[in-house]
Amino acid sequence: MKFINYVAYTDDKEKLAAHAPDHKNYMKSLLDAGKLSLGGPFPDGSGGLMIYEVATKEDAEALRDQDPFAISGVFVRSEIKPWLLLAINPALVVPD
Repeated sequence: MKFINYVAYTDDKEKLAAHAPDHKNYMKSLLDAGKLSLGGPFPDGSGGLMIYEVATKEDAEALRDQDPFAISGVFVRSEIKPWLLLAINPALVVPD
């Protein structure tokens, strides 16, 4: 099942920059393990969105809680909700 994690980042840009490499490595590990469908930051730097592929909300919360951004306090707010993917246009789902 897919779970959306909508997060808000701290205003502390130095903290965000300091932990960004570890966060990116963690996201890559989730991609490689088949636990992350999509993810990325908002262009204004206020937060980001991740779509996890896991069995339960608790599994999604565990992935969030192990994220270096969560551990270091970059995430100041997180909302995880189950999501049903009903349609997709593969031509539009490519990284910018």
